Amino acid sequence: MKSRTCLLLTMLLILLICIPGSLTAEETALKSVHVEEMTVTATKTDVDADLSPVTAFSVTREDIDFQPSHYMNNFGEYIRDLPGVHVAQYYPWGPPWVHMRGTGHFLQRSVYLIDGMPVHAFLSPAIHPNDIEQVDVVLGPSSALYGASAAGGAVNIITRSGKPGEGASASVAYGSNNTFRPSLSVGDDKGNFNYRFSYSGDFSDGYQMKPIDGMLELHRLGKTQYLKTASVEDNDYEYNWVTGKMGWDNDQGTSLTLAVNYMDRYLSGGQPNAIINDHGDTLVTNLKLTHDLGDWAKITATTGYQFQSIPSQDNGGASLVAGQVVVDDTIKLKTDWDRTRVPVEVQGDFYLGQNNVLTAGVSLAREEEEMYKYHGTTGAQTYRYELTTEMTGIYLQDQMFFFDDRLSLLGGLRYDEWKYSDIYDSGSSNPTPESVKKDHMTYRGGIKFRANDTLSLHSSIGTAFWPGNPKWFFQNLNSGSTWREANPNLSPEKTWMADLGADITLDRWKTLFKVTGYYGIIEDIMAYTYDAHPTLPGTTLIKSRNMGEAEIYGLELYLRQPVTRHISFTSSLTLNHSRITEDQVNPANVGNQLRNSPDYYGSIGLRYLRPDLINGEIVMRFSGSRYYDDNNEDLPYFHMEAYETVDIKIWREWPLAPKVTLHTSISGVNLLDKKYATEIVYVNPGRHIECMMGVRYAL
Repeated sequence: MKSRTCLLLTMLLILLICIPGSLTAEETALKSVHVEEMTVTATKTDVDADLSPVTAFSVTREDIDFQPSHYMNNFGEYIRDLPGVHVAQYYPWGPPWVHMRGTGHFLQRSVYLIDGMPVHAFLSPAIHPNDIEQVDVVLGPSSALYGASAAGGAVNIITRSGKPGEGASASVAYGSNNTFRPSLSVGDDKGNFNYRFSYSGDFSDGYQMKPIDGMLELHRLGKTQYLKTASVEDNDYEYNWVTGKMGWDNDQGTSLTLAVNYMDRYLSGGQPNAIINDHGDTLVTNLKLTHDLGDWAKITATTGYQFQSIPSQDNGGASLVAGQVVVDDTIKLKTDWDRTRVPVEVQGDFYLGQNNVLTAGVSLAREEEEMYKYHGTTGAQTYRYELTTEMTGIYLQDQMFFFDDRLSLLGGLRYDEWKYSDIYDSGSSNPTPESVKKDHMTYRGGIKFRANDTLSLHSSIGTAFWPGNPKWFFQNLNSGSTWREANPNLSPEKTWMADLGADITLDRWKTLFKVTGYYGIIEDIMAYTYDAHPTLPGTTLIKSRNMGEAEIYGLELYLRQPVTRHISFTSSLTLNHSRITEDQVNPANVGNQLRNSPDYYGSIGLRYLRPDLINGEIVMRFSGSRYYDDNNEDLPYFHMEAYETVDIKIWREWPLAPKVTLHTSISGVNLLDKKYATEIVYVNPGRHIECMMGVRYAL
């Protein structure tokens, strides 16, 4: 409690100190987290972000370049300095879990998008940070635009396009855990055509993701199932990314863009013959056509192909024999797990005069999921699971502007229908259940008033829903180290939330200060438990149910402040309260913290930009404690303790010739070497130091 109090007092003190009383207005070339350029993701239309009542932030390529090279090489590290955004890492093969506005959980309360197209969270690692142009974050329920699971908001990864004179780049980096990271790229923009192609690699000896001592401690405390997959050796990994993006326009309002993102991944299970992902493929493509119909409308059509395979291999696992950990490396089970998704969306923006934009669209997607399990030695099939999900959404949004755009209004509705069909589950007594349909209507509205050039007030309200993970409805998995028990009676989870905020801009000191309060309710919470199987030691049994209701409220603070011509300061602080208020099955949960919803989190950063000398950034990040489950079990890894980390990066570009530039950097992540838990039974690898050298040839 003392450390938390001191941390909050320090944060508030710095906020006060860094708002200068007599500092002259010095121009700065440095920009931190940009809020003024994020125009599309929040409203899905080309409207100035200053006119949007929805709270939104955008982390640009410049911000990403200032960030150190994180051991967890994904977009999650680049957005966790934003207010209202808390990120947990699923080390090191899964996606970053992005929790927004205290809604917690993992997959079901945040929407993940790539170039504006929704994707399953597990597909988001298909984009390497080298290939990200910016990451947009929209806070608050966004189902009225993006469909299911947008209770806390949406995060949109925008990939890089070729730019004029970009040329060719090559770099190599080496860091802790014998981590080797090469990259190559080439790009350009010639008149009506642009292109960019790249390769990135990430190879590491890894570390023990599930340390033996930690799993033994859980074993002694009754959580016996986690010892089986404990890391008795380092979890080494290999990643390869290949991307390509091409764009064309005809100067008459028609443009066409094709993006292809591919990733190959291998991850050791930390034991002989245990493989978590045996060179599985992830592919995300995006084809987008835009056409302007004069001054009165714009039509956008988008489609793509998304695919992921996660082949894995289980051994006998670790167990306690006469007080010693013994590993059975016999291959017991092999699994093929594939997901295919084809989305199609057509949207029209209609300009009803100069002060009204009406947006209408239809979204279709078909997702097929298959899982097959085979005996490790005979190859005989032991389990089969298949499911098709058809998703249909129709949405309508209107934006109106008054008083020379000082007042803006936003309203939108969306209807979604999900159909689960072609179901087969060999572990169920009825392997081919009937098709199931679920539907829901969501809305979003807001108002923003710019009183003057200094003060803007905004408020919004919205709803969201989650129909449920189909595995929870239909899958009775009864093989391997993780079993599932189906619950076909789950009700959709529903969320509503309202916010009220102010943006303050002080031109004299180049100060930007944002404050937003929010309040929301989640009903029919879908909760699940990871229990030890009652008769099979070392086996986890997953059960799901509707738990009840939770109340959420909090305050988001953000400050950006140039200090001198070369130094800029940024800070964010989120104070959050997420508590379960109703649980008819287990009343003891009432008053508990909603899983993965810490009471506070934020960051404090200083950035120095002096291209002729040196560039650098140092950031302190912190988070309160959180729980993995809604029962708030006070156990190691289940109760994830508060932590503070410090990251730093120093870099410089060295001109070698008129078109040749050398780039060097050194990064330090988690300099305090904190061994905090990031996800259930997965720990942070500790301090990561990395050096990089690259060369760029401009065309």
